[in-house]
Amino acid sequence: MEFLKKGLGIREWGMGIIFSFVFLLTGCASMVQKGGEILEGSAFEEKTIALYRSNGRENATELKYLQHKDGEDTIEITGNAWPGFALRGSKPADDGTFELRTVRFLSSHVNGWNDVTIDLLGNAHFFVSAEVAGRLSISGEVERVQISSGKIRLKSNRLTGTAALTPLRNRRERILTLTEWMQTQEAMQPVFANQKEFENYWANRFFPELVSKKKRPPVYSVENAEWERVDSVKWNRSYTEQLFPGEHQEELRKYRNSGALLRDWEEALPWIYMEYSWNNIISSFSEIDLLKVRR
Repeated sequence: MEFLKKGLGIREWGMGIIFSFVFLLTGCASMVQKGGEILEGSAFEEKTIALYRSNGRENATELKYLQHKDGEDTIEITGNAWPGFALRGSKPADDGTFELRTVRFLSSHVNGWNDVTIDLLGNAHFFVSAEVAGRLSISGEVERVQISSGKIRLKSNRLTGTAALTPLRNRRERILTLTEWMQTQEAMQPVFANQKEFENYWANRFFPELVSKKKRPPVYSVENAEWERVDSVKWNRSYTEQLFPGEHQEELRKYRNSGALLRDWEEALPWIYMEYSWNNIISSFSEIDLLKVRR
């Protein structure tokens, strides 16, 4: 991935300070996203005209009616269980039906973040009863189409606009190839309660060279192994052949042996988890009763 080489101006320097401050105060991806919107001015382009929230704090869901400064109304759906994740759709019709148009997701890591907006094809329903309560449901499959916009921050480097699209789309293509493989490895696809469970389940399989011997998979062996050194890691090519066997998995073997899988894991783990859990996320936002908080 090629990043800009020029030095930081006052604006970028100020952004770095504010984002560091937000990380220290909250460590919350959604707060970082909001901080970026304030700095860019996009946070002031729309206002909340109605807010609905489900009961319970731990996994609360919120639905907002947002009005853009140009007058267009949209729906935004977020949940505590999926920080940095926001579904957006059209203004509901009289019967409560509306289109799901985009999902915006902020995947943060220790050195920065990936902020992606993916176009969607899908339908949902939110019917308000007596203006104080409503029920949210999502009907059928919600199809992810393509990344339509995004931003990247890695240490002091930042990419926006069209310059960010190619690396983000390339990364997503790799992530989708990986998660599709992951979903074929078990008779019943594991459902993880959180990202940490997901990480613990898969990391030792993907990167046994980086963990203690007792955590390595039983099939991992260094005897008569072939190796490939990339940067500071010496990858066991023989184990890679066992993990991703057959001609149709050649790209996954290159992915691991080149170190690209490790880079994606370190820089986009929340994103990998989101793509893997997509159907479960959509299901978690369906058949929910919401109460009006404000208008």
